[in-house]
This record gives sequence, C-alpha cells and structure tokens, in this order.
Amino acid sequence: TPKPSSAASDVYKRQIQKRRLQEESKLTDTQKQQLFEARRDWALSSYDQRLALIKSGQNCLESAQTFDAGKTCRQKQQQAFQQLLEQSRQAMNRERQRLGLSPLRSVSPFGF
Repeated sequence: TPKPSSAASDVYKRQIQKRRLQEESKLTDTQKQQLFEARRDWALSSYDQRLALIKSGQNCLESAQTFDAGKTCRQKQQQAFQQLLEQSRQAMNRERQRLGLSPLRSVSPFGF
C-alpha cells in the first residue's frame, strides 16, 4: 500500500488534533486535570525507557561499520519507538474512554 502524501497526512493530523481539542474543551476542570495527570504520569514513567532507547540507538550506530548496519540500527530504533508510542496511545485511550472521549488515532502521546 502506498503511503499517503505528506500534505494529505498533515491535513488528516490537523483534523484529528482539532477534534481532540474540541472534545477536550468540553471537559470539566476536574476532567482536564485528570487527563493532564494521566499524560504527565505516562511521560514521567516512560522517561527512562525513552532514554534507554536513545542510548541503545547511539551504541548501535557507534558500532555500525557499514551503511546496512547503520540502516538496521535506525530501523530497530524506529520500531522500538513505535512500540512505545503504541503503549502510550493505549494508556491515554484508557483514560480518554473513562472520561467519555473518543480514542486517539494520531501519534501525539504527550499532547498537553
């Protein structure tokens, strides 16, 4: 399957962001605080994991001796970050569901 064009992807992301902001604007102050705390808690709890992924990628690139080895390092790091991003999305969606919001489809886990 071909990837959507960058412009189309940007339009889609803006639409998702707009919908999210519209939904969140209807929350009570208490609900907004709960959503913020869930985002903050995830960001803080995954901080060491994100740092470890960066360090692992750095170590891999430092030991890479060929273009293909470097490419493999980048691919592995990208895959690891995608997995972490998915975990974040799932955690945020649990809180959003609890608050009566639609699930996140975009990739903005820490959008305060």
